[in-house]
Amino acid sequence: MPYYAVAKGSKTGVYNNWEACKEQVNGYSGASFKKFSTAAEANAFVSSGGSSSTPSSGGYSSGGYSSGGYSSGGYSGGYSGGYSSGGYSSGGYSGGSSRSYSSKSNSSTTSRVYVDGASRGNGQSSNAPSGYGVYYGDNDSRNAAVPLDQVDRGTSFKPTNQRAELHGMNHALRNIHNDLKLGKATGKTEIHSDSRYAIQSVNEWSDKWATNGWKNSRGETIANHDLIRETVALKDSVNKEYNLRNWGSVEFVHVKGHSGNPGNEAADRLANQGADNYGKYK
Repeated sequence: MPYYAVAKGSKTGVYNNWEACKEQVNGYSGASFKKFSTAAEANAFVSSGGSSSTPSSGGYSSGGYSSGGYSSGGYSGGYSGGYSSGGYSSGGYSGGSSRSYSSKSNSSTTSRVYVDGASRGNGQSSNAPSGYGVYYGDNDSRNAAVPLDQVDRGTSFKPTNQRAELHGMNHALRNIHNDLKLGKATGKTEIHSDSRYAIQSVNEWSDKWATNGWKNSRGETIANHDLIRETVALKDSVNKEYNLRNWGSVEFVHVKGHSGNPGNEAADRLANQGADNYGKYK
């Protein structure tokens, strides 16, 4: 039985088939993944962060893979640069577990919202139970656990973890946008996500994809382009409102998933509640 190890991707871990592995590295700049013949080798590769010298059993290996047509190459951990409302500002890839993507802010108060996605089977079928979670704090009325068929109802989009992650980010941005328009916002809100795919799709890759007509280097339509475009538009609208208030731009903070971060763990539970209700939406 083959084992597909993802050391750097949307979700790290060991998968038992190529399709599940591909979902985590597809469109992820600098993904690191290998195919192994034993679970021990695969787990060692993941634990080492992709630096294991254990040879692959062949078939699939990493090295700056990106089906989205863009790859920075040599990715080794967190992000040392930043993003502003004008786009990419500085830095490259270096060590570290989480960084924010933003410009400086003069907002007097900053709150956090955590978002996460879940998909069981993750793209294996058109009805894989999937959902997303949005977490503001204990007993907060804005917390949400949403099945993907509720927001993608009437569409042909296959439920995947990446799409769920994007929906969570979209939901949070829409809340921020609405609060700004209604005059309820007293400060800016950081969006915390464990999906580098979602963060970079909205902050970096979208500019290149838009220039290329939302096609990758092979001429294929970018996955989730509809949702990415909508989320980018929301982000840009929020940034305009933030700039009017001299708050800088919206911050996206990457957090390591399943590492004991209370906000991320709560968002993960909500995402799974959403997946539990998949197929029950009428």
